[in-house]
Amino acid sequence: MNTKNVMATNDAPVAKYAEVFVTLKGKRYAMLMCKNFEGKASISNQDVPRMGSIIMGKKPTSVELSFTMTIYKCTEIFDDVLDEFMSTGVMPTMDIQTSNEDPATSMGRTSKVYNDCVLDGDVLLSLAGSEDDFIEQEISGFANSITRPEKYKNPAYM
Repeated sequence: MNTKNVMATNDAPVAKYAEVFVTLKGKRYAMLMCKNFEGKASISNQDVPRMGSIIMGKKPTSVELSFTMTIYKCTEIFDDVLDEFMSTGVMPTMDIQTSNEDPATSMGRTSKVYNDCVLDGDVLLSLAGSEDDFIEQEISGFANSITRPEKYKNPAYM
């Protein structure tokens, strides 16, 4: 068997090596209480009917950048964003940086910065219970742009 045509198992990056930072009003917060983070780019396409073809064409027309993170409720910075929005009618924007560098991989480090993010959906204000459950909240929203200051390098076997 030729092992040059097989992915190195160490090159499957482990998510727990990631780090997340939120910059809000010039202050950078290490989101060490973040349990998981997912950023997505959702591409929208429109149909393009074409004469002479029975196959419907597709043309990409827009991209939506969104994020979701689950955190342990040990900070109220997102409550503060809600307070400001409710009192002023203007939602403060934030930048969210994610990075991952699994030392076992050959790809190095990747970083993405989600710029001018706004919250969407629920902000957990309070939770009480009789069980020993951890208080977690899901924070989600949208970004107006993304930058990629660090990129994985392609593995040698590609």
